[in-house]
Amino acid sequence: MVIAWWSMFFLFWGPGRRGVMRNLTAIFPGSTALANFFRTYRVFCNYAWTISDNARFRLLRTIPRWDFEQRENFEALQSHDGGAILLTAHMGSYDLGAALFAELTTRRVVMVRAPEVDPETREYEERVHEEKGASGLRVGFNTTTTDLAFDLLAAVQSGEIVAIQGDRVTPGIATVETTLFGKRTNVPAGPFALAMASRVPIFPLFVMRRGRRHYCLLTCEAIRVTRTSRDRDHDIRRGVDEWVRALESAIRKGWQQWFAFEPFSEELAA
Repeated sequence: MVIAWWSMFFLFWGPGRRGVMRNLTAIFPGSTALANFFRTYRVFCNYAWTISDNARFRLLRTIPRWDFEQRENFEALQSHDGGAILLTAHMGSYDLGAALFAELTTRRVVMVRAPEVDPETREYEERVHEEKGASGLRVGFNTTTTDLAFDLLAAVQSGEIVAIQGDRVTPGIATVETTLFGKRTNVPAGPFALAMASRVPIFPLFVMRRGRRHYCLLTCEAIRVTRTSRDRDHDIRRGVDEWVRALESAIRKGWQQWFAFEPFSEELAA
């Protein structure tokens, strides 16, 4: 059934298919359109399986098998005394990873998500997270720059962990311009401003799907965003540069599960 559904969406969702293919031209420069066409099919395949695994976890509490990559960084996060920021991407299963991480740690996890565009879908997501979510997990829907800012600052200052996706921006959110795979793009400024204001580390963490109900947590070295000069933007950009390097490395390793269905750069959309 899963194979039938992802194949149908792959064939009929032209904008999403073309968006993935354009992103792949930046990840694999010089690759042929035919090769990227089949790579895109793999992206849709992984996307369908992560949705299925997330549904099984929510409804049946079926826990996938987990591995750890660069475990020393994950242990540094676990042993860190105080709040922290988890910066991740639309890879693997963000929801599943956050829920399981909340069960592995004794601290409360606040997961920040962009709201669904469709009102009924948004209502469904909020209801499911409220009814089926892990006890140590709270979901916040980010709608504007200031909606969650004070809540998130209070959360990390009280020792909680805030999980944010840092590879995509939504309207109304402050951004920082950078380059990804040599293409101009924007990433959210909020995580880096929050890290600077609260003086907590950012841990890049990626959820990688390795097979049927089998995932890996890749945790990178902590990023410290500190005020070293009067130029606040310069200090934030240093943190952004470190994040982009970690993001590029993770995408190269798991390009088949980077669920970016729109071109990440205007250069690719042209």
